[in-house]
Amino acid sequence: MKIDFHGFLLDVRGAALIWLVLIAVGAAPFLAMAVSARRHWRRSRPRPERRVRTRRESPAVQQAELRRYAEEVAVAAGRAAVTAERRRAEWAAVSRTQQAAWRAYDEAVEVARRAIQAEAFGVPDAPSTMDDVSARRRYLERAAASAYRRGDLTADQFGDVLAGRDGWDPRRHPFEQETRLRVARRDRLRRACETLSEVERSAWQAAEVAVAAKRSLDTEAVAAALRVRQSASRRPARRPARSVRPMPAWNADTAPIPRVVLT
Repeated sequence: MKIDFHGFLLDVRGAALIWLVLIAVGAAPFLAMAVSARRHWRRSRPRPERRVRTRRESPAVQQAELRRYAEEVAVAAGRAAVTAERRRAEWAAVSRTQQAAWRAYDEAVEVARRAIQAEAFGVPDAPSTMDDVSARRRYLERAAASAYRRGDLTADQFGDVLAGRDGWDPRRHPFEQETRLRVARRDRLRRACETLSEVERSAWQAAEVAVAAKRSLDTEAVAAALRVRQSASRRPARRPARSVRPMPAWNADTAPIPRVVLT
């Protein structure tokens, strides 16, 4: 039986090529998936953080920074001292005004109290003639104008007096009109004292805040100056120079004489 080896080899080679093509086609998707997964893993993996090297400043630079900070704090402390002194002066001025207002109010209370007590004894009857009414009107207008200039009456109250509104009747006896004007002065001073009390309280709080800021900045200024001194005292010590032993001077009397050997 004769076998065609040449044809057999051609068939084997063709079958091998077909198998290789089939293997390549089947492995291509898996290879693409592996490459894609590897790229995704490289992109998503956590990268190690780079260590940031802290830059160490030289002692001279650190000392310069400390000195500059100490100077700035000292300037701020000086300004805070000026502000605290100004706030203290403002509070003192408001306090003096408040005390004067309270004294005036106490006097007005006493005057109004005596006038109200005197009203209990009664006043003359209503005027009988037009001349009496005119005289009482003129008196009320002059007294109201004086009270308005002193600040005892507001512009609205003065207008009510001239127009005869809000219970101001020019036919009443001048004593009654004077009593009402004194009561109006007492009420006006009471309102002024209440307002000054609020202003004085606000001025006192502002002065306390300024003093607290001054104390804090003074403390910080002292601490900054102390840090500057400590930084100056911690300068690196210089290495001592290596001592060199002096060579002994040559002396002809003590120097050894070399031996000469004759051969």
